[in-house]
Amino acid sequence: MAIVGLLAFLDVTAALAEKSQSKREDWENPEIVMRNREAPHATLFPFAGIEQAIANRPSDSPFFLSLDGKWKFRWAARPSDRPTGFYREDFDVSGWEDISVPGNWELQGFGVPIYKEAGVLPGPPPIVPRDQNPVGSYRRDFLLPDSFRARQVFIHFGAVRSAMYLWVNGRKVGYSQGSKTPAEFDVTRFLRRGRNTVAVEVYRWSDGSYLEDQDFWRLSGFGREVYLWAAPKVHIRDFFARADLDERYRNGRLQVSLEIADYAGKGGAHEVEMRLLDSRDPTHVVVARR
Repeated sequence: MAIVGLLAFLDVTAALAEKSQSKREDWENPEIVMRNREAPHATLFPFAGIEQAIANRPSDSPFFLSLDGKWKFRWAARPSDRPTGFYREDFDVSGWEDISVPGNWELQGFGVPIYKEAGVLPGPPPIVPRDQNPVGSYRRDFLLPDSFRARQVFIHFGAVRSAMYLWVNGRKVGYSQGSKTPAEFDVTRFLRRGRNTVAVEVYRWSDGSYLEDQDFWRLSGFGREVYLWAAPKVHIRDFFARADLDERYRNGRLQVSLEIADYAGKGGAHEVEMRLLDSRDPTHVVVARR
């Protein structure tokens, strides 16, 4: 009977723990660090030609749209005070203040920057105090370029502290946390021709803040650039380049592994052409096909 009673107690305890876990917000649930966020990949960008790729200025590409600049902004001292439903297209934000993106909101007159070695959150982890977690609500409109048509479109956030939700045209896209980790979302199915609306809700603290509890300035908001980029339906999604020498250290060997994304759904094998350019002699090109 004692063993049966103990097992029953453990079952009830586990059930209560699971129920408690399910009630937690994403930003205080260690099991959730993203929703609908794209997998990380090597730095890459689609250009219109080789000359643009060599220059490596994404802003020159027809497949790039910066969302940096002025956004409409509302700051709240705690989650319960945030403007719920602000992501809806019929929600009027004309009376909101403007804020610069990228930029930390504490350096633009909203809240207070904190410099402390450790112990900013009182704990216990992963709980975030509901009365000490400011929330920033961001909104802006943009026009979708014609060059983005028939392509796969992603939105890129270089760094957001500490947790964020994303909506496009009133529809929820996903969630991400990690203050210095780039976050990308596939927003193709949420977009339309012409004018679009993007909304982001940012929480100053999350359960991840406990892992970042070290000696540095605690600031919030968009720490790096925000932009849209458009890729072909079939494109290189990730790659790894390994440069090596032969046994005599005379000839170089370059091995490149690729991950191909096929949003066209055609399947099958894809042919890839790689060109190795000599920086000292741009006319010297080595071509390989696989």
